Amino acid sequence: MKFKTFIKENPTRIAAFVSSAVALVVAFLFPEVPTEAAVAFVLSALGLGEFAQRQENKMWDEALATPTFEEVQD
Repeated sequence: MKFKTFIKENPTRIAAFVSSAVALVVAFLFPEVPTEAAVAFVLSALGLGEFAQRQENKMWDEALATPTFEEVQD
């Protein structure tokens, strides 16, 4: 799968990854930020991003499986 296609098909996962990366960079640049808080944010952002993307994929699958008005009329 091409990287561009992956980004287009998984925007929520990408957003979760980017926010997690930002949290890690901030924790690295500012040592006064508690490491535990940064790690907790990273894990929750990745987990919630994955959950949200799966829900979005499920909604798309259901919508694509629903017959259209024209299909019902036939």
